[in-house]
Amino acid sequence: MNYAEVIGSLTSKLGVTGTENEVAKCVMSYFERYADKVWRDKAGNVFGSIGEGKPVILICAHMDEIGMTVTKIEKNGMLRLASVAGVDPRVLPGSEVVVHTRTKKIPAVVGALPPHVLASMGDDPKKAYKMNDLVCDTMLDYDEVINTIEVGDLVTYAPLEPMKLLSNRLAGKTLDDRALVAASIHAMEILSKRKLNATVVFCATVQEEFRSLGAITSTWGVNPDIGIAVDVCHAPTPGIPDFRSYPIDSLSISTGANIHPKIFEIIRDKAEELHIDYEISGSLLHTGTDAWDIQVQRAGVRCGLISVPLRYMHTSVEEISLTALENCARLLAEIVADFDETWEEKLCLDD
Repeated sequence: MNYAEVIGSLTSKLGVTGTENEVAKCVMSYFERYADKVWRDKAGNVFGSIGEGKPVILICAHMDEIGMTVTKIEKNGMLRLASVAGVDPRVLPGSEVVVHTRTKKIPAVVGALPPHVLASMGDDPKKAYKMNDLVCDTMLDYDEVINTIEVGDLVTYAPLEPMKLLSNRLAGKTLDDRALVAASIHAMEILSKRKLNATVVFCATVQEEFRSLGAITSTWGVNPDIGIAVDVCHAPTPGIPDFRSYPIDSLSISTGANIHPKIFEIIRDKAEELHIDYEISGSLLHTGTDAWDIQVQRAGVRCGLISVPLRYMHTSVEEISLTALENCARLLAEIVADFDETWEEKLCLDD
């Protein structure tokens, strides 16, 4: 699979938390290539299933993105913004963005008062910018703006084509978590050529960045025997403690209160069998991913979590390893393919 092409297609679509319809249509077009059945639920999640019978395995990667919304139109036509689900204002000055109106998409930039002006005003030129220090500039005058843009319109990072970097890596917007949606599509492609003794349901979930609402509704609807969430974690970056980061070309396999012990063992053992580099992440409580809300639905779901390290999370230049994504897809596919009529015995906790 051409990851750069698929990821570029996914990340170019609007899908700020709660407004995922545009990216959902794109996901469905990919799922339809490989799945036996494709559908959406009332919450907006996209599903693709392959195989039949037990166990039913739900694999979730979220398709929503962080973004901004217009809160005020200034008299000079510039826009004031608020974060939706986690934009860091410290990285916004100088960013290329797009304002999504009812009728068109308007290119814009985010700017702030330069240090020279701040110093002349007696302000600290070295301070970190806050959201109310920033303006979104479309270069339209006030009359043009009020005839086109409304308070509540969404603003996203510009959907530039992902940048191919050295060492088989990629950088761009919204790789959290559409890069893992792409890995799920790759796993579907692999499994579509195999005879399965189980049912696997891949789900691109909505609203993970807000409250994992898509994981709640999708798990309730599918009622799986097993759930696996795939998401990003932190790759080594100067300033990040070693215990908070994982090698960028490896995978992180979680264990702890959010994770079923047998699912952890199955994921770990299969990674070793496939000679995939991984490290173990010990999560005492909530993992901060869809895994938590998968685990606690209905009477409880046996849950696992596989993460791919990412640099510069929630920025327009998130960086990820294509090697790790390929390994994640391969690992998911082989885990699913291994399940057969002995699945309940494999998942039984030791007395």
